[in-house]
Amino acid sequence: MTKQLPSHAQVVIIGGGIHGCSVAYHLAKQGLTDVVLLERKQLTSGTTWHAAGLVGQLQGSHATTAFAKYGIELLEEIEAETGQNPGYRRSGSISVAVNDERMAELKRKADFAALFGIEAQYLETAEILERWPLMNPDGVLGGIYMPSDGSANPVDLTTALAKGARMRGAKIFENIKVEEVLTRDSKAVGVRTDQGTTSADYVVNCGGMWARELGRQNGVGVPLHACEHYYLVTEAIENLPSDLPVLRSYCDGTYWKEDAGKLLFGFAHFQAKPWGMKGISEDFEFDSLPFVEDDVMEVLELAMNRVPLLQETGIRTFFNGPESYSYDGRFILGQAPDIPNYFVLGGVNSTGIQSGSGAGRALAQWIIDGHPPIDLSEMDPKRCEEFQARDPYLQERCPETLVLTYAMHWPNRQRETVRNLRRTPFYHPMKARGACFTEAQGWERPGWFAPEGVEPKYEYSFGRQNWFPHVQEEQKAAREAVAMIDYTMLGKLMVEGRDAENFLQRVCTNNMAMANGRVAYTLMLNERGGIESDVTVARHGGDSFMVMSSISHTRRDYLHLRDLIQPDEDVRLRDATTAYGVLGIMGPKSRELLQAVSDADVSHEAFPFNSSQHFHIGHASVFAQRLSYSGELGWEIFITPDFAEHVFEVLMQAGEQFGLRLIGGEALNALRLEKGFVHWGHDMAYTEAPHQMGMEFVCKAKKPIPFIGRDAYLARKAENKGPFLCSVKLRDPGPLLHHNEPVLRDGKIAGYVTAGAWGQTVGAAVGLCLLNLPDGETDKAAVENGQFTVLVEGESIEADVSLTPFYDPQSKRMLSGA
Repeated sequence: MTKQLPSHAQVVIIGGGIHGCSVAYHLAKQGLTDVVLLERKQLTSGTTWHAAGLVGQLQGSHATTAFAKYGIELLEEIEAETGQNPGYRRSGSISVAVNDERMAELKRKADFAALFGIEAQYLETAEILERWPLMNPDGVLGGIYMPSDGSANPVDLTTALAKGARMRGAKIFENIKVEEVLTRDSKAVGVRTDQGTTSADYVVNCGGMWARELGRQNGVGVPLHACEHYYLVTEAIENLPSDLPVLRSYCDGTYWKEDAGKLLFGFAHFQAKPWGMKGISEDFEFDSLPFVEDDVMEVLELAMNRVPLLQETGIRTFFNGPESYSYDGRFILGQAPDIPNYFVLGGVNSTGIQSGSGAGRALAQWIIDGHPPIDLSEMDPKRCEEFQARDPYLQERCPETLVLTYAMHWPNRQRETVRNLRRTPFYHPMKARGACFTEAQGWERPGWFAPEGVEPKYEYSFGRQNWFPHVQEEQKAAREAVAMIDYTMLGKLMVEGRDAENFLQRVCTNNMAMANGRVAYTLMLNERGGIESDVTVARHGGDSFMVMSSISHTRRDYLHLRDLIQPDEDVRLRDATTAYGVLGIMGPKSRELLQAVSDADVSHEAFPFNSSQHFHIGHASVFAQRLSYSGELGWEIFITPDFAEHVFEVLMQAGEQFGLRLIGGEALNALRLEKGFVHWGHDMAYTEAPHQMGMEFVCKAKKPIPFIGRDAYLARKAENKGPFLCSVKLRDPGPLLHHNEPVLRDGKIAGYVTAGAWGQTVGAAVGLCLLNLPDGETDKAAVENGQFTVLVEGESIEADVSLTPFYDPQSKRMLSGA
């Protein structure tokens, strides 16, 4: 008997794989039982059924590791709850290294595991052989053993989640295709299927490799694409130990697990191919793709060398199946940018079984509570520019994500596909002067500058990379003379109209009732008192303001502002990012340089900090604002694109007498960390409150128009809970900090490094970290108490921690009148 499709549900979930069933299960478990899940064919019939089922806890970020850690907990409990065995085997896992750099990466991963209480042990090669006797040890330097890892049966786990959801009242329908997400007044209100319509308060797109096309119907960018992914299963192997840990040899591009007396081994391809470029067949269900031997031969040869038994064992299954990968290697989890109550979960990059339970729980909590339960900003669909959700982009970029799955996860690793899309007016002259470019949101921006005779190309390492000495000179120029950087790609959002000031007063924590020509750094909070963004606002006129954002979240800031404009407000918002080229100059001689090229009085009295002026450089009309992200005296100069290269040439020529040097993002990152300046998305996000960041000074709680989140901010400030942002500096000048290194107080983990670099001025690795107070302490100042060390590749390095920056804590240089 066919079940009747309900006419209404609180939540409709599209897709019956691991993610859709996890969302349904966790919604119902948390009390929201009026849930309908719709699957176009049978549950698990898309990608879930052919997943390898590995469940490793340690992932690449705090959120994804939290997902995977919870996933293990659920696997251990769900059979008792539902009666369905998820096929969980706690066999452990071993990751091996065949070179020093891979060993450094594995040791850093083990350090990261300590933040979550996840056990990770270093093993010598002989110890690995004891646990995995089939491995050829040639070239293996050692590895990391994680005893709590293992594997699960993807179909059984998904079935258990579906059963648990049904037990609590959720309704699951198979063989019903969702043809359209329905909207009214730009809000999701239900779905139209091939068997009728169901209205809903929330719609969740868990469509897997179909999610992109489904989202596109409503203008929702879901930046993922299916790629071909291979694995092989051997014939039965006599006396194969059933308790073999999962073995990963990243450099060989292969993993192995015992599978019912056989070995399953899969590939992280050195080359990968997108699949479904012309769409996916309506009949697709439990399907596989053609197996092309040439696609796997290179990795297969490495696999047979690492596990020689494969050379004499037959292959029972040659499998190729489609899996979805995102354009940047991060999940897509959150509310769609333009359609309230439309949520997306997908693009999990071959980690669906180990992360699906936790990701589904997080999305369920988001729907129920109205906000994310933890910091999920890295997964926000709003991070994606519109061009990054188009097929031509995804079909090049997403296969690279697959290739990088087992590649070295270098600090500052740059993508190689789909480059040179967005170039500033200074791209060509800077390229001619040795710029080595990085990429963000499609923009090409200099990472560092190679001197004559040096190739401008990244040579990656966890130690000092090839650019290290050149970036030290760039930092030195900024601190001792004058440096110039391309800031063009920073967001420039114009907020205009009769109500612009009142609107920004409501949105921003700082006082926006400032005079024309003034500039202010400010936060934007949410109703919970968390930091939604930090921006700089300049008043250009009585009803005109420019809001300046970081390149990585300009679109997010635009959408945040747009969604806060009330119907009766005369406020117009437009993105003017590409209307200006911007050059930042910084350093003790920056005033002399600006005076030499302009017709403006740039003295401290005439041009104070946090002010802007219009004047000329050469023949070009420009405006500049006196600001600094380096901690030095500095200005940001805005030029229309037609005059941009002319102004660049004037500054370069005049700058010779002052020691002007071009610098890139690597140097700027080190300069800002020495000065303790934050970056949203690295050092803070919407889970942190201003008092944790030491930013009470930009929160004007008594201004006439209360800012959003004021009362919550004041309550959180009074509660004074951490963690708190501190500066951290290693005492040994040798090791480097990148991010996520555990910080220990008196031998116990107190927090972690949010961002790190090597500071030329302080002569050591320096960074920012989030630290909890010692047990029993309530005074923020106590966060500095104790003896501190930082775990760097398994070694405890003595460190200094301070609530104030190590460089110029009173900002005398930045505010200099000299």
